[in-house]
Amino acid sequence: MSLPAADGPAIETHDVRRVFESRKGFLFREKTRTEALKGVDLTVERGAIFGLLGPNGAGKTTFTKILSTLLLPTSGRALVLGHDVSRETDWLRPRMGLVLGGERGLYNRISGRENLRYFADLYGVPLAEREERIRQLLERVDLVGAADRRVEEYSRGMKQKLHLARGILHRPEILFLDEPTIGLDPKSARETRKLIRSLVGDGVTIFLTTHYMFEAEELCPRLAVLSKGRIVARDTVDGLRSLVGGDRTFEVEAYGFEDREVEALRRLPGVSKVVEEEFGPMTRLTLRVRTLETNLGQVRDLLPGHPELAVRERRTSLEDVYLDLVDEEVR
Repeated sequence: MSLPAADGPAIETHDVRRVFESRKGFLFREKTRTEALKGVDLTVERGAIFGLLGPNGAGKTTFTKILSTLLLPTSGRALVLGHDVSRETDWLRPRMGLVLGGERGLYNRISGRENLRYFADLYGVPLAEREERIRQLLERVDLVGAADRRVEEYSRGMKQKLHLARGILHRPEILFLDEPTIGLDPKSARETRKLIRSLVGDGVTIFLTTHYMFEAEELCPRLAVLSKGRIVARDTVDGLRSLVGGDRTFEVEAYGFEDREVEALRRLPGVSKVVEEEFGPMTRLTLRVRTLETNLGQVRDLLPGHPELAVRERRTSLEDVYLDLVDEEVR
């Protein structure tokens, strides 16, 4: 079999589905069926950070486990580095790294250095290179001073740094990061993101799952949104902004609005969407605006009977995009 071209996609999936079946009830007679993935098609190019966004329960971890050969798809096909994740696991696993969020996966009663020695042997790192490679990694993740302390003495942020060191110890071509900063304090999360960015310079393709919008916007040139087991959008951040109705967002707040006022705002040039939300006694209208034709003065002119009116403009955030897409899927 000929090997795939090195410039082919890092990840390519076709109609990937995963169904979990279980039994419950009296004598476990009642059979339940949960479709976690409902036909996922996705292509990820090499050499960058690709972000997969989605709420809890959307199927992100299930999809990551399939791509990293930990879980078989029920149907469909998934290729990583041009090789089938179901049939070519022996070829793929030495070329993959996987870092799951949380603290599991390390040995707490031995030191950080001893953890890395163990995993180096497990990954087949040549003994002649092992100590120097571990030294370089400990320096890179800023754990030199704690290298010989037991991992049970590490903070959560230090453990996550050690997870990342373990994930790249064998110099993988592709690294899967599942919620890598979950539970970290802001300083540790920032250091982790800085380290993740630096890995791209090594030529590593990174597949990152997260539900932190600012993290995805900071790290990922391209993104996909997974909701209820389906990809509902994929593009750059700017492309996703256009998809939900524009780069500009107006927020209008007052003590309630009449229906005719809301309709008048909908008819303004370039307004693609108006969302109404209640915040105690206040009502907020969020307008997605596609063009520069409409300005805040026009909005105020349509709402003259509200002395307490507050109107502001901001750039549409990735969180706005995400919530719009997931809300559309729910409806």
